[in-house]
Amino acid sequence: MKILSLMKYELLKIFRNKGFLFALIIVPFLLSYLGSNLFPENMLSDYKIAVYNEDNSFLGKFGFLFLSQFFKWKDAVQITSHAELIDAIKSNEYDSILIVPKGFMNDLKNYKDTKLILVPNPNDLSSSVAIYTVVKALFNELSGIPEISAGSTTQFLLKGGISVDKNRNPPDIEIQIPNINDGSLTNIKNASLDFQDMLAPSTILVLVLIFSMGGIGISVSQTKENGLLDIYRANGLKIWEFSIYKLLTYVLLGLISSIITFYVFKYFGSNFAGKEIYMMILIILNVLMFATFGLLIASLSKTTRTTTFLLAIFIGTMVLFGDVLISIPKDSMWYKWSYILPIKYSIDSLRKVALLNYNLSLVVKDIYVILLFTVVSFIVSYISLSYVEKK
Repeated sequence: MKILSLMKYELLKIFRNKGFLFALIIVPFLLSYLGSNLFPENMLSDYKIAVYNEDNSFLGKFGFLFLSQFFKWKDAVQITSHAELIDAIKSNEYDSILIVPKGFMNDLKNYKDTKLILVPNPNDLSSSVAIYTVVKALFNELSGIPEISAGSTTQFLLKGGISVDKNRNPPDIEIQIPNINDGSLTNIKNASLDFQDMLAPSTILVLVLIFSMGGIGISVSQTKENGLLDIYRANGLKIWEFSIYKLLTYVLLGLISSIITFYVFKYFGSNFAGKEIYMMILIILNVLMFATFGLLIASLSKTTRTTTFLLAIFIGTMVLFGDVLISIPKDSMWYKWSYILPIKYSIDSLRKVALLNYNLSLVVKDIYVILLFTVVSFIVSYISLSYVEKK
């Protein structure tokens, strides 16, 4: 077939470039390694947190006050009943909800295994991840709770007064997934809110933007500019065939970089809660969408220089303002504007599946947007390329 022959020619041309081949393999590896090992875990700003204390004993109330003061959450809201908890989940206004179970402080005091429950905000996972990471790190550092050293006043002062009992195990942080429709909570096995797990979808998308969207955009522009497209047309190649073989080529490259990234993150300890098949489906859909977007930009540009400029603008805008690498506060105007960018739907769906073990039916709206953007981009690029060819 023409398409397969041309695709083979395109791949051979690409892989002759040793620099590109090196980048295709090494860049995903480096980004995944750095994200897995060097991402800081000591960042916490002011977040809107709700705390529901089910432990109404005297010790439990004391523990609640201790937690509130210790973590210095300025905007923490206390929930006093289960009905308020359901309303808080439905409102989806808190960055996270922390639940202190009944008997928590007493079990902790008696060296029993304990747990705290963290309810993330599915629509603001960046904030939830920050809260989870700091809470977990602080409890691990404390190895339990501070206590007054026993003995006389002299011994108390000599031993430092307040000490930490290293024999007391820190509580587990259990993640429960909220249903904002009915306010219920679900304990999903392997749900994860680690920073490196959240960074994996971001890294995957950045590489897709570079290799698929950027790659096809520059390739198509060069093919138009050097007259090769005219030669193809003179030999009977149709515009749709040209578009398909370019898309298949750079979709393949995007998939290679994405799959390398995915498995490198797993190798370095990332815990993807979602099913691997769901992740692969979303990766394929996103690679196809951004490759089609790159084709669209190239079809509308007259020169390779213009295409390169537009690609830099669009890729930079999506990375900076699409909630990919930088968390955008919900109260800012940029948060609302981010939903005009296709990458916002990509990152939301990938994070929900990877971190919260969502199935595809729970991110179906994001998938619809991705498919719609893909179809529209392909149709417009086809019309644009056909118009240029006729002209």
